[in-house]
Amino acid sequence: LLFYLEPLGFISKWLFFCYVYTTSFLIINLAQEIYFIMRSLLILFCFVFGSSNYLFSQSIGDWKTYTSFRTVIDGATVNNDIWTLTSGGIAIYTDSILVKTITPIDGLSRLDGTSIAYDNKNNQIFVGYIDGLIDVIDVDDFSIKTLSDIQRNVSYIAKKITDIEVVDDRVFVATGFGIVEYEASTLFVIDTYTKFGQLKKAIGVNDIFVSETSFVIATEEGIATTFIDGSYSETDWISYNSNNGFIDNSIRSVGSKGNLIYASSTTDNYVYDGALWSNTNVFGANAVVEFLGIDTDEIVALTSTTIIYIDSADNIVSTTLVNSSGLGLFKQSDNFDSIYFGTLYAGFGEFDKENSNVAYLDIEGPFTNRFQGITITDGILISGSTRVSSRTTQIDRTYGYYIYKEGVWQNYNYYITDVLKGVDIRQVFSTTITDKYYYFGTWGRGVIRHSIDDNEIHVFDETNSTLRGWASDNPNYPVITGIDTDNDGDVWLVSRFGSTPLYVQTPGDDDWKQFNPNSAVNSSDLYENLFIDSNNQKWIPLQNSSNAGTGLLVLDTGNKDDLTDDKGVKLNSEINSGNLPDNKIKAIVEDKNGEIWVGTERGIARFLFPDLIIEGGSSERKAQWLINEDTSAVSRYLLRDVSVTTMAVNDANEKWIGSDGQGLWLINAEGSKILKRFTTDNSPLFSNNIISIAIDDETGEVFISTDVGMISYLDAPKKGVVKMKDLKVYPNPFSYSKHSSIIIDGLAESTSINVIGVDGTVVNSLEAEGGRITWNGFDYNGNRLGTGVYYVVAIGNNDSTGKGIGKVIIVN
Repeated sequence: LLFYLEPLGFISKWLFFCYVYTTSFLIINLAQEIYFIMRSLLILFCFVFGSSNYLFSQSIGDWKTYTSFRTVIDGATVNNDIWTLTSGGIAIYTDSILVKTITPIDGLSRLDGTSIAYDNKNNQIFVGYIDGLIDVIDVDDFSIKTLSDIQRNVSYIAKKITDIEVVDDRVFVATGFGIVEYEASTLFVIDTYTKFGQLKKAIGVNDIFVSETSFVIATEEGIATTFIDGSYSETDWISYNSNNGFIDNSIRSVGSKGNLIYASSTTDNYVYDGALWSNTNVFGANAVVEFLGIDTDEIVALTSTTIIYIDSADNIVSTTLVNSSGLGLFKQSDNFDSIYFGTLYAGFGEFDKENSNVAYLDIEGPFTNRFQGITITDGILISGSTRVSSRTTQIDRTYGYYIYKEGVWQNYNYYITDVLKGVDIRQVFSTTITDKYYYFGTWGRGVIRHSIDDNEIHVFDETNSTLRGWASDNPNYPVITGIDTDNDGDVWLVSRFGSTPLYVQTPGDDDWKQFNPNSAVNSSDLYENLFIDSNNQKWIPLQNSSNAGTGLLVLDTGNKDDLTDDKGVKLNSEINSGNLPDNKIKAIVEDKNGEIWVGTERGIARFLFPDLIIEGGSSERKAQWLINEDTSAVSRYLLRDVSVTTMAVNDANEKWIGSDGQGLWLINAEGSKILKRFTTDNSPLFSNNIISIAIDDETGEVFISTDVGMISYLDAPKKGVVKMKDLKVYPNPFSYSKHSSIIIDGLAESTSINVIGVDGTVVNSLEAEGGRITWNGFDYNGNRLGTGVYYVVAIGNNDSTGKGIGKVIIVN
């Protein structure tokens, strides 16, 4: 070609090459577009005709549980699998390996199960709860049916299920008013038994022991026994109480061996030899928690400290539990060599009756189901447990702290951390993070400083620091109710009601600097908590000695080394002195606009210009209540009477609000509209009592602590990218019949988005805050779009973030 063009000269050849290049470029681009359209049609074809290879997994809106499986209440064995009923749900093990968990996310009614039993004829598991509900789980497909007969019963108040026993095709359920008999195959109620011999009518049954021929039941007033023959009317039972030589007190557990009947209250063990009742020391000094019959001549008993095996020749083997208190017994199906038992915090153990050995399974995950003071930085979550005492030392000592990093839980508490055992640590509940340390405040044991690099732990208390507690109670008992880090990296804390209530430390220092109460507060105003804003102002909720709220102190400490330059102002519910919805302050956060939001016992208020509060007048100090944009609502103020317990701000500046007994809300950035509402009725939430909320901005995961465990929700907003390029748009293809929304991911912090058809028409425009948003797939007018390919173009509102482009196939 070049040879033939030679006579045309330079200009002609240059024009020809321009033409060839331009034409080639257009052809290439046209080919690329044709390729994309053909590929899209292929994907569309596969989608329509059932292929799912191109579908992205829809994860926004998913829930995930973070519960502890260490407290094993009861258990059952299914062939070679061990089903444990724990305070965190059901955990299933095969060959000592955790293979599955079942929680409310999977359809379980709730977390606080009380009893579990296996029906081998129908291959189903029964789980009872404190409110009378029973879940029936199909062992093959894990589908769940819920029986509400007992819960719906209006004749009796006490409906707690205390035990479940399966005999042939019958299920006997012990409740607070008697025994309910079900047919296992149909799940229909056969009968209800509320009178057992001479015992009171509708008496609570605490335990059912099944031998080869008889039932023995433990009640709130002695025990009763009858033959397993299908007839269980009042006169079929032989009862034992003070009328025939026994006691009228509540009996917790019962068992039988040969002609002997054993019974245990919460303090004593008894035996009946066929003629007389007497106390027995066969099982040691502690009362038996549960008996397990092996056959008519062998029995196993579990106390809080010991497992005892009595063989057919009445030989007694006693093995001490070294790791935790015993809670319940269950045997391996059709194999009596191994007996399993549940413990308070060590999971479950296996007792080999032939050699008397006890072995424990190592349980991973958080140590307890208590989480308070959750803090997340750079994807690492730290949390305390609770500030509420169980009134039991052994349980309170489990209430340490956790570090959750890269999917692994690290537990620190009295039982597994020598440094913390040395100071009898308990009830850790307030937290903060610095560059080099995690800090944890405790109830009465001072503050823990945990080194991030080497896990070195240092405890500051009244013996080695200036920290002191409430003088009216015990100054040597520092309760650290609030702890936070300022912009300079210094850590501040509040010692609850202390004479010197405020302290500061530069991380790494050997002690803490004390601050006296500010002159803005009264002598009856006691420091309760602490939040530090971006201006380094300290927001300190106040209470009196009776725990009644008395308002809020806003404090500027100035130079921390100069104790004379502090300035403060006290805010309360008076209209000209703060206009707070209530004087009891329970949560404080700062949003993306620098506003301070205050959650109280009766609603939420916000301060638009917090930096003006101390130096300003009453108008600058007047909080703004949240105005409901729904004019038809009962109250013009959003969430006016909600008792707020915790708040968190996501990357779209929306607010998550936790409450005491009313569940969880997500409200818009302005605080005028409820975007989402979650309760136990419409979500997998374990409880409506929300303790703490924290958000991982990197992923959008919202961690929600309730009073019975922690769960998370994957929210759409997350931290934006520094520079946009390729957007991830999914599910792709998107079908209106199968999906509710389209996720656009990979955005900058603030972007304007256009959705464009292949003909160049802009069908919708969106404004986004944060790195990810959802779109319903509709056009400007709220109509569905036609089937086809659509481009998503995002332009950063900050010039440095650039432009991002993605594509999505929509199927109408």
